[in-house]
Amino acid sequence: MQLKAKLGRQRLYVKALGLSYLLSQKPVEPGLSSAQTRFGKLFFRPADSDLLTFWYTLGAGEYDLAKFADHAAIVTAAYERMCREGKTPVIVDAGANIGAASIWFSETFPAASIVAVEPDPSNARICRMNTENRRVEVVEAALGSRSGSVSLVAAEESWGIQTVRGGDVPVVTIQELLDRFENAELLIAKIDIEGFESDLFGEETDWIDQATAIILEPHDWMLPGQGSSRTFRKAIGPEFEMLLSGENLIFVRTKSIL
Repeated sequence: MQLKAKLGRQRLYVKALGLSYLLSQKPVEPGLSSAQTRFGKLFFRPADSDLLTFWYTLGAGEYDLAKFADHAAIVTAAYERMCREGKTPVIVDAGANIGAASIWFSETFPAASIVAVEPDPSNARICRMNTENRRVEVVEAALGSRSGSVSLVAAEESWGIQTVRGGDVPVVTIQELLDRFENAELLIAKIDIEGFESDLFGEETDWIDQATAIILEPHDWMLPGQGSSRTFRKAIGPEFEMLLSGENLIFVRTKSIL
């Protein structure tokens, strides 16, 4: 049974990354391997959640807006307008983990500047390796409503690490990330921060007004009784329409901003 499950997962990984993944993977250092894939050379920890992260993002296409043709057209039109007007389309990948979503967005919106925000040092290191030579800046921090610091709460797998206020890991805000770029305009904010969305949307949410799309993985299921999505539900405006893709809620601004 275990062999059958393992073979089934390998088929998923080949579907996401290409047959070259299976033929070229090799160890780089203890616990870390690499492989040539259809997205270039990628690094991953075979015993961790990294390959499943690649599958959900690059295989199942959880951030692929093309499955919602009309809404994808809105986001694409906003992206093209920003480029045409000399703006810098910015995509924030919060909870970037090993960079799978940043890779996806860089393939879909090649002129966009992507900020991959990841508080865990090990994840951030692999994220840098996986996004090298792409328009991706990795920021080793947590994303929150205001500056400060957090500590990390360990999890069984690297994609489940949580953050809580107080500690030595810096917190950055979306506005601070936008300020890194000249003529920046927020195109997409992808947010998968293991419950810390309650902090992010708790205050200082003016940035929502310029986002074309917000992609959120809510964590009420994981944190029952904590109301981790409550602040988001209060902050999101009626000008967005909501879509469902895998575990993610996708909000696209349909009120004309083009």
